[in-house]
Amino acid sequence: MTNKIPTYIFGSAKTQPVAMIHVGSTVALQNTAYNKLLHIETYSIKDMDVLRNIRLELYKLHAKVIEEYAIPYLEQCKSSVFLLEEKEIAKLEEQLKSLLFIENLINRAIKETEIYINNGISMISVENFGAPYFMGEQVPFEELLVLNIVAKTLRTKFPNIPMGIHVLSSDELESLPIAIAARACFIRSEATVFEGHRPEGRTENKGTLAKLFYLRNFFQTTLGVENPEERLYPKVWSDLQKKHTVFEQELSSLSTWLNNLMFMKLEGIILTGMETGSDVAEKDLQMGREAVEKLREQTKKYFGKSLQIPLVAGSGMDVKMYKKYADFIITGTQLKQNKYWENEVSEGNVKALVKNFS
Repeated sequence: MTNKIPTYIFGSAKTQPVAMIHVGSTVALQNTAYNKLLHIETYSIKDMDVLRNIRLELYKLHAKVIEEYAIPYLEQCKSSVFLLEEKEIAKLEEQLKSLLFIENLINRAIKETEIYINNGISMISVENFGAPYFMGEQVPFEELLVLNIVAKTLRTKFPNIPMGIHVLSSDELESLPIAIAARACFIRSEATVFEGHRPEGRTENKGTLAKLFYLRNFFQTTLGVENPEERLYPKVWSDLQKKHTVFEQELSSLSTWLNNLMFMKLEGIILTGMETGSDVAEKDLQMGREAVEKLREQTKKYFGKSLQIPLVAGSGMDVKMYKKYADFIITGTQLKQNKYWENEVSEGNVKALVKNFS
């Protein structure tokens, strides 16, 4: 496995779109009344036996990893086996890929990535969908393996595209091994600063960012990455006041979050609207821009060398406004059919977005 990370341009005056690849693994495993509407199949009775055997093997491997490495955080990071038991995982992945509903998820991700690339979008973010989500460590083990398969397949087919990984909901530790395996340049984290409440549960933050940094260094070193600078990937892009989340009154001011940029050593911040597809308030974007510029000045003053982190808009469609402030725009809703986030990608909408960036 090569550890070279496809790079992205940061620090230019140009705002860059990051197109979302939605992997319908959550929809497939739950089988709700929306499956047919979203054109996502679920598993058969025969498939269920395969899934059961895969789960059993995954948990055996996880127990082995916990015992072998004696790192308590690995108990909270089931996907660690994707890196630390790579040969055994490869066998399980082949079994999972043989199932028709998984093959369909993979093919959809490939097709949508091709649409993006063919129309001039050069950066993607892969995440599971859709609501209702599992919360934190509740995400099924086999779903994590599906994401690992899709991300690595996209990396093989599109070796140079910068990629992000996001495991919903608030399962940031599980994102890390998947991102390393797929040579992603960032992960999206919903719970690395303050806690909140989502419809599916509490976004608990019990030292999440510290665990991410600790495990990132551990995984990369274990994989043979000697240079500490190269171990700083994937970067952790942290949501502040994440959409679909409510917070205590004391956390209603964005300045409370932005004041912790240096203290928490955040590597990128994501600002969103109140819900999927809604625009970020311009005053929040302006505050975010001022905060990351202040961080650059402070680090120059304190350490003799400035540190820059990206400001990312994580929802909405007001490209013109975002281009005034943000370094990146993570976009999904405006690229989908009928501009609904769980639908398949519309090439016409992709063309319209790219035109706004031209």
